[in-house]
Amino acid sequence: MDVAFVFLIAGIIIMAGFFGNVFFEKTKISDVLLLLCIGIFLGPVLGLIEPQILAPFAEYFGTLALIIILFEGGMDMDIDKLLKEFGTASLLVLLSFTISTVSLACFLHFVRGWDLLLSLLLGAILGCTSAPVVIPIINKMGIKEETKTLLSIESALSDVLAVICTISLIEIITLGYIGIKTPFRTIFSSFSIAIVLGLVAGLFWLKILNHFSARKYAYMFTLAAVLTTFGAVSFLGGSGAMAILVFGIILGNSHDFSKFLKIKNTSLVNSTIKFFHGEMTFFIRTFFFVYIGMMVSFSWIDLDFVLCSLALLLIIVVVRYMSVGVTVALYPEKKNDRGLMMSMLPRGLASAVLATLPASANIRGSEYFTDLTFAIIIFTNLIMTVGVFVAGKKEPTKGGH
Repeated sequence: MDVAFVFLIAGIIIMAGFFGNVFFEKTKISDVLLLLCIGIFLGPVLGLIEPQILAPFAEYFGTLALIIILFEGGMDMDIDKLLKEFGTASLLVLLSFTISTVSLACFLHFVRGWDLLLSLLLGAILGCTSAPVVIPIINKMGIKEETKTLLSIESALSDVLAVICTISLIEIITLGYIGIKTPFRTIFSSFSIAIVLGLVAGLFWLKILNHFSARKYAYMFTLAAVLTTFGAVSFLGGSGAMAILVFGIILGNSHDFSKFLKIKNTSLVNSTIKFFHGEMTFFIRTFFFVYIGMMVSFSWIDLDFVLCSLALLLIIVVVRYMSVGVTVALYPEKKNDRGLMMSMLPRGLASAVLATLPASANIRGSEYFTDLTFAIIIFTNLIMTVGVFVAGKKEPTKGGH
């Protein structure tokens, strides 16, 4: 492909992302579907880029998008609201992810006749909501800060659970029986390591910024620390994504930790760092959704595929309805947010990347995973778009940005 043409397309994509953002602010209609459609148009429709060419880069580009967006989400969280909403978010994610994974697996095993472990594997891949979709959307909505925090935490925890469970199941399938306790130990260990190291890294970086925050390239220096933290925590067996969320929370609430660290400057993460990271988030997020669209393949689409996709979607919607219902029953103060909470079920980054792993591990029967996952990504983002539009009309101003 000609270099000039590549840059022409890149410029058009960035412009589409900008106007999609403006369109969202005016109408409350999400720009996610617009970006996905651009990707589908450039990839499967025009055939400018083959999905097979993009697949090897999905893990790297997807991980970068997750890092950038979770860091921004963490910086935007108020630690007092985080502590208040953590219990609610944990309940919601456990109900939603666990019941979704089991229900999807039961359908695939008992109705479709799939192998049980293979069914659980796809169930785990499709069981999580997407932080890179949810966090940017709710941050642009005029909703209560408590609701933003709740949904941000839920989507971040959901992504991490999906990654750990999927990798554990792949190991069970490829290596044989490794014990029922192993996945639970892995989850506990991964979260513990991530939270401790993310906290330590965040506090350490506040001390560093106390000396360098006013210097040129402070943002790039901080971005380097974010990437280093993710890599180091992942290498040590922790969840890099969770560590980055904690790292962002520490930096975003620097004023609360300044006294503890004996730092006089209470605004270490200045407007310059937040401004540049916001621009970076927009850039990565825009190309990410176009990238996801370009990876969609229509090669397997037939009536059976459509019916299976719709059945999986129905299960996801019903489980979300039940999970939110139980959460609202236990936390009645969330009653007014029920509609928005129900619509925040989009699948995205984690599911797209994880769907490629079974085939890479040569697991027989996983050939349909990618196509079914992309179908669910599109359908759930459509539902979210409708839900956000309705919520935006009902609650035009309730705090937020």
